[in-house]
Amino acid sequence: MSYASWIVFAVASTALLAVPGRPALLVLGYALGHGKRTAFATVTGVTLGNLVAIAIALSVLWCLLQMPPVTYDYVAWFASAYIVYVAIRTWRAPIAGGLIADNDNLPEEKPLRVIAHCARETIRNTRNTLFLVAMLPQFMTAGEAMMPQAWEFAATFALASIATSLAYALAPAKIREFLRKQPKRRGITRASGTLLISAGAVTAGYRKIAA
Repeated sequence: MSYASWIVFAVASTALLAVPGRPALLVLGYALGHGKRTAFATVTGVTLGNLVAIAIALSVLWCLLQMPPVTYDYVAWFASAYIVYVAIRTWRAPIAGGLIADNDNLPEEKPLRVIAHCARETIRNTRNTLFLVAMLPQFMTAGEAMMPQAWEFAATFALASIATSLAYALAPAKIREFLRKQPKRRGITRASGTLLISAGAVTAGYRKIAA
């Protein structure tokens, strides 16, 4: 994977994970309900869940690579269109009303149970897995071995997961107040959607140039 492609992948991954979805709000809820002492457990759990998601996506990618090149190209173009579709839906998504609770049904307090809880909920967030399945084919470099690239994908996505989760875990009060204001929450989703649309467009253009 070229340096330019890596930057686009890193930005798209961060934009995807920064949207205040269930995993991010779970980290926020633990931090508000049990304090920053849960940060290590929640960040670890979410990151483990995201590693499972990208492992599933990489397995699908390996299956796609077994297809004839023409078929793979068609799938990659369809996936690029899907990225833009998801991004537009993210941009236009309505903002849920109400306040973000300090405690969102968080029965677990022991670190291992918190890790398991966060990992389980993150794995159940299939949006990220489906998006990764669509995104990874755009960044594969033809003619290079898959495993080194797979490690790059996994490491980058894990680092993006750690960074975004830590932000929610270490500044929960400020983020809660920020997210309580609907115009700002809409700004976050629209900014993320714009970044995802740009990523889809850039990768589609990159594929056209490479071809």
